[in-house]
Amino acid sequence: MVAVFRFAPSPNGELHLGHALSACLNFDMARESNGRFLLRIEDIDPSRCRPEYEMQIYEDLHWLGLDWEEPVRRQSEHVDFYRTGLDALKALGLVYPAFLSRADVKARVMASEADGEVWPRDPDGTPHYPLEERGLDPEIAARRIAAGDRHMWRLDMEKALLALGDTPLWPTGHLPPRGGDRTGNLTRTYQEPSVLFSLSQGREGAAGQSLPLRGRWPVGQRGVNSALLSWLETGSGAPEKMDGAPSVWGDVVLWRWDAPSSYHLSVVLDDALQAVTHVVRGLDLMPATPVHRLLQTLLGLPAPEYHHHRLLKDEDGEKLAKSRHSTGLRALREQGISASDIRRRIGLVTGA
Repeated sequence: MVAVFRFAPSPNGELHLGHALSACLNFDMARESNGRFLLRIEDIDPSRCRPEYEMQIYEDLHWLGLDWEEPVRRQSEHVDFYRTGLDALKALGLVYPAFLSRADVKARVMASEADGEVWPRDPDGTPHYPLEERGLDPEIAARRIAAGDRHMWRLDMEKALLALGDTPLWPTGHLPPRGGDRTGNLTRTYQEPSVLFSLSQGREGAAGQSLPLRGRWPVGQRGVNSALLSWLETGSGAPEKMDGAPSVWGDVVLWRWDAPSSYHLSVVLDDALQAVTHVVRGLDLMPATPVHRLLQTLLGLPAPEYHHHRLLKDEDGEKLAKSRHSTGLRALREQGISASDIRRRIGLVTGA
């Protein structure tokens, strides 16, 4: 099997040294394995992405000495494809429309914490979406959607984990807040690995056996049924099996009212469609991997190997980021710094 690597930047700012590290690592690892190197433009958010930044990405990467297969996949051109993924999860009953704005959620969090309660937050510090919103009457939700009310589509994490087996257990500190036994009646269609081809054609998944699943959370138990959600990680050197708990993210957003699809949904669909075998990206994205493994498993998509590499930091010890206006590659180039100098700065041997 040919190894396939990809570098997938968003054109919402200038590339910096951290991007150079990720791009060069993907390129070098593809070359060393006689594999393929792809470039994907993740421009799914029209409010933040700019054509001039996309053009600069091409210029910066060419300056670094990288080349890639054509055509480049641009996410903004494949919205219908991502919608088929959302529709597949809708058919499984695993997503729901969420009408609360960020301000609404913030108000509920403040009121709850004022009463001394601890509101769960995801690894990025964002408060979980209120779980009681999962139970909105479907007819009311349908009327609100038809009326044009702004909403997002969120993954029902409890149902998603339930769909993986009879007893999906949650990690310590992240049990369903209602506690006790909870038995649900779900139907999951077991799909063949070729499900992505079916999704890309806008059809339902491959025919399979539909089985009623019953799940329960026994009182007092802790843990998570993570066997299906493990992945092979090579970022620390020797390959190792990693497990994660997607529940720490709460009911993640899969589709936004102001931007089609979300990073979580589009990235797993694109990786599968493009037959990516090795995902090489920054260590800051490792916490999101359990969510990606969950979506891959629910949609019957293959699991790539993962390599989460070190992060480059500035003089203040903070990771380089567009939001911090870290020095861009173009500025470094204009200062007379060469591509070989860049490789030395990011800790890669010239020409490696």
